[in-house]
Amino acid sequence: MTAASILYMLMGAVLVMLGVLATALADRIRGLRVSRETAPRERAGRGQSAHAVLPVAEPEPMAPAKPPRTPRAEPRAESKVQAGTDGSADVIAALVQAGYKKPEAAEATWGCSAVERTTIERWTGAALRRCARGAMA
Repeated sequence: MTAASILYMLMGAVLVMLGVLATALADRIRGLRVSRETAPRERAGRGQSAHAVLPVAEPEPMAPAKPPRTPRAEPRAESKVQAGTDGSADVIAALVQAGYKKPEAAEATWGCSAVERTTIERWTGAALRRCARGAMA
């Protein structure tokens, strides 16, 4: 045997050892217990089935679930935005927060049509699409 073949054999043994240790660590993290399995013939000779049966823990009773909270809907009149109101400042601030420069954000905001300005959400979405396209017209 040469030194190179011994080196390759040792590296292979180290890899196998690391794999076994990683598997043991993963089983421990998952909470699995290591148990020795006997051969199926030995189990059958002792009257046990060939398949291992693991005990199942009964689930703990859960506390009664609270009903989910439903968010209050805002009246539609409050979310309406007219051109020239302070809603434009919110749209520009949202676009600046998203990473666009303020002049580009303002140009995209004021380039939206009146239909796109009906709600603050639509206005922000339309202005964001304009910024993403790069076309401010």
